[in-house]
Amino acid sequence: MLRLEKDYNFPIPPERSRRPLGAVGALTVLRMTQDRLSRQRSRDNLLSTSHTHSPATTPQPILLKEEETWHEKLGIWIPNDLLPYVTDEPVYISKRQAKIKGQHFSPGCGFWFDGIRKRKEAHELAVRQQKEHEAWEVKRRAQEEELSARAKLWGTSSNRIEYREDMCKDLTKFQDHFHKKITPLADRRSVLHNRLTQGKNVYKTNKQLLQLEQELGRFNIDYFSVIDDNSPQYRYKGHTSDDTKQLELRPHKRPPILPAYTDRHNIEIKKLRLDIMSPEDSKVFALP
Repeated sequence: MLRLEKDYNFPIPPERSRRPLGAVGALTVLRMTQDRLSRQRSRDNLLSTSHTHSPATTPQPILLKEEETWHEKLGIWIPNDLLPYVTDEPVYISKRQAKIKGQHFSPGCGFWFDGIRKRKEAHELAVRQQKEHEAWEVKRRAQEEELSARAKLWGTSSNRIEYREDMCKDLTKFQDHFHKKITPLADRRSVLHNRLTQGKNVYKTNKQLLQLEQELGRFNIDYFSVIDDNSPQYRYKGHTSDDTKQLELRPHKRPPILPAYTDRHNIEIKKLRLDIMSPEDSKVFALP
């Protein structure tokens, strides 16, 4: 591969011609060499200035390319995105070798660059997780402050505020449903009372009013026919559903373990002895 002058950090003399140079040619070569030396000095001054302002603990690389950087200590080209993750810590060949500080890859090989990329990915993942955790903490604190403010209005604690609110919502829902169902009956009774006041169809109106009063007496709406009894606020209070109650009454349920027999897994239930003696028992008692 043919390398150009920009690939080197020191001046390259021009290729010598086989023919002897004249005075003009020698002067041209001298001027070109002086120009290269002046450019090299200006670049060295710039690098020395940057080294002066940088920490003295780690050697600063020389920036010569837009995408890669020449590392003086390692003597290799390193991509700029991987450069912050190149430290004095070597890239070990395995986790076991990293624990014992054993074998590691030589800087510049493909496995070494893979290890540096893994460092970059691990660092970026840690940064993302830290940001997500901080955002979650901010959200959690905001929710706690909101619950605390709502609990203060209700005169309760943050642990009980959601239970109180859900119970109030269910009660309001049931009352709305109850009002919707009973309003037509109440309106009908008002109409019948107006008919009696006006003296219209008294016999028929009294009969209808009596039936309506009986219907109002039987009117009843079960609370849990409207409200879901499996909601968390009812389980929180220890509410037991009808299915659970029926399951607890199953006939083949094991008897409970009494406190006196806590060390035994089950209770042996003895069979009751019949009062009527069998012929074998009579023979036993008949022996002299």
